[in-house]
Amino acid sequence: MESFVSTRSITIGITILGAAVAVILALTPVIDAHRRRALRRAVPEVCRILNAAGIDYWCDYGTLLGYYREGDIIRGDKDVDLSALITEKPKIMALANAFASRGYSLTDRGGGSRKILRIHDVRTRYHVDIYTYEPDGDMLRSILASATEDVPARLVATRVDVEYLGATLRVPENVPAFLTHRYGPDFMRPRRGDKGAARPYSRLRSVLEDIQDNTLGLWALLRDGYYRLTTGRE
Repeated sequence: MESFVSTRSITIGITILGAAVAVILALTPVIDAHRRRALRRAVPEVCRILNAAGIDYWCDYGTLLGYYREGDIIRGDKDVDLSALITEKPKIMALANAFASRGYSLTDRGGGSRKILRIHDVRTRYHVDIYTYEPDGDMLRSILASATEDVPARLVATRVDVEYLGATLRVPENVPAFLTHRYGPDFMRPRRGDKGAARPYSRLRSVLEDIQDNTLGLWALLRDGYYRLTTGRE
């Protein structure tokens, strides 16, 4: 009898967990749309501050991919990605008050590595990451100490200004060459959760990340709703 009760309890628990996961995944279109709105707002606001301060940066990873491939934030992208040389870090950190005035908080201890410059939207906690690089001969070495993040210096030696999401954004001059380095020759093919050369693609991992990020996204949606309710601002 005790064994039957234990087995039944496990079965009920698994059923409840499965139902919860199904609900969380069903929320993907809602979470994606809300996060995309927040990131569409963050790109121009953050880049205007960086541009006004003369920060030498470039758009990178999924944000650059979205700019080139879709002319927008990729649906399902989790954050905004920029990069800069390590020499720009003190100048970026000096902009903490400028970011705060626009509703963003700045830290230089972002991510699991605690080495990323991260600019949080205080309303939703979605963020802009700035990855830093150190010149080393023909290469730019990632401060994250991951060889998969390193970039041939020639690919970003020349950067140009482009119009994107209502603001001026700096990108590598030869965007296709840079994206080929990051994502391979099939970079024009959309794959949810694709990290390119930095990590082999896995559909299962993408689904697991959606479960995690949708849970956080639901909290972000509630935070944003509370902000709108209490401030009357959009």
